[in-house]
Amino acid sequence: MLLLINFLFLNACGGNRSLLNNITSEEEVTTSQEVKLRKYYNRLEKRKLSLGLLRQDGGGTDTPFDVEDIVEAFEQLAFYNEYNIDGDRLLPNTELVNLGKWNSKINISMRFGSSVDIKQKDKDLSDIHNLLTILSEATKHKIKISNQNINMYIIVGNQKEVTKITSKIGTNLPEFDPKRIPIITKLPEDIHCLAMTSMSSGPNSEIKSALIIIRSELPKLMRIACFHEEIAQSLGLTNDSHLARPSIFNDDDEFATLTKLDKILLQILYDNRVYSGISRQNSSQLVRQIASEIAITLND
Repeated sequence: MLLLINFLFLNACGGNRSLLNNITSEEEVTTSQEVKLRKYYNRLEKRKLSLGLLRQDGGGTDTPFDVEDIVEAFEQLAFYNEYNIDGDRLLPNTELVNLGKWNSKINISMRFGSSVDIKQKDKDLSDIHNLLTILSEATKHKIKISNQNINMYIIVGNQKEVTKITSKIGTNLPEFDPKRIPIITKLPEDIHCLAMTSMSSGPNSEIKSALIIIRSELPKLMRIACFHEEIAQSLGLTNDSHLARPSIFNDDDEFATLTKLDKILLQILYDNRVYSGISRQNSSQLVRQIASEIAITLND
């Protein structure tokens, strides 16, 4: 299996005394880390908002785009992977890859750590349900939360909870076992969330499973931004690019939620004419044709 990773933007710790003191110490350290991270991310969100970032308007007259912009953005996002994993390191990846997408239904299992209270859990579930409706409409692909045939896991928790939950998930999906991917157990604070996709082997490789991790300490808008980008990227747009605007697939954080352009890119990705494993070269004219067809309907 080929393991790929895309992320936005992380921390871990421990203690060592008697068993009782050790447990108490670990709980205190975890709580202290959570408090610090919540304050840090709250300050960061306020700073982003003060700069006019984390927009939720989908783009407007200040972010025009045409067929050329659509094609260029699609090729940058679908035929490159932002990072590869090497043990506990994320390695930048600039190599051209063939397109990957899901051919099977996507059945999602939500896993929440105890650090997420009931009110926040309900809000997260509501936001994710709304997002899945948008993604399903854009892709015409079946995506739902399910307890059967699970092939995508979304975890919301603190570092300790993420480690525990991924260890359990790893028994069913060994490609996501934290023993194989130790970075999961010690995310740096500048990684707010991440998505990993596992591909089948062969020339027509397709996405077979995915794991998404969202920090429970994130405030409202950064949390929603993580849901939107990571879940959308796990569908096959596996890169970020400054050439994509207006888009959440851009490291500048200008947009927090899916834009008009993003929905078009997902529509192209899941057009039946675009198949898993197609190369950038072989798809070039086809992508341009589909983009032109979509552009005509936008101008009607």
